[in-house]
Amino acid sequence: MVISIFIIIGIINFPLFAQEQVEMVGQEDEQVEESVVELTADQVNYDKENDQMVFIGNVVIIQEDTTLTAAQASFNVDTKVGQITDSVKLVKEDITINGETLEAFLNDKRYIFENQVKLIQEREDSDGEPDNVTWVCQKLEIFTDTKNMTATGEVKITKKDYTIIAKEAVYNDAEDKISLTGQVTIEEIDNDRQISGDQAVFYIGDDKLEVTGNVKSRMILD
Repeated sequence: MVISIFIIIGIINFPLFAQEQVEMVGQEDEQVEESVVELTADQVNYDKENDQMVFIGNVVIIQEDTTLTAAQASFNVDTKVGQITDSVKLVKEDITINGETLEAFLNDKRYIFENQVKLIQEREDSDGEPDNVTWVCQKLEIFTDTKNMTATGEVKITKKDYTIIAKEAVYNDAEDKISLTGQVTIEEIDNDRQISGDQAVFYIGDDKLEVTGNVKSRMILD
């Protein structure tokens, strides 16, 4: 049996919990635009005393243009904060994120991945060829309304010829740039060039770098 749950962010009621489909409807303020979240799973358990819902098996969570899939998800009905585990995957437009665990703040459209996190940004270069950016890290926080994100914990970013390593990377989608801090190292593989420093800014679309603080560079001469 597949259980479908529809959440409208606000105060939640359970008028039909005994039936196969449950609608959770509420409104905090008439001036606040409602955001609808749809959840489907093989099974749902509801703990009324603790105001907790646990979804088990083939969990799918859809909030506007963001889709989450996992094996299990547990949500506090009042706060709309969820703990999601096992084969966690988030897809939004050109972004795909995988990780072992995820904390989801539905009201804020904020998601925090932890442990073996991998993110792929699908992009194209000026010739229309694939030019994806891949992030690997231990923790990643993303706001899906802006697509801004922060990665920490041995961050590794790859893009065609570039490999970037840092302790922290902050992505600003509107400016299409990554701000890097903490033992930053950038390698241009084909040309065997390397530059390192305390901080750097990588302008993704232009392939431009600004490195500052204890800068070191290495290049191979012909």
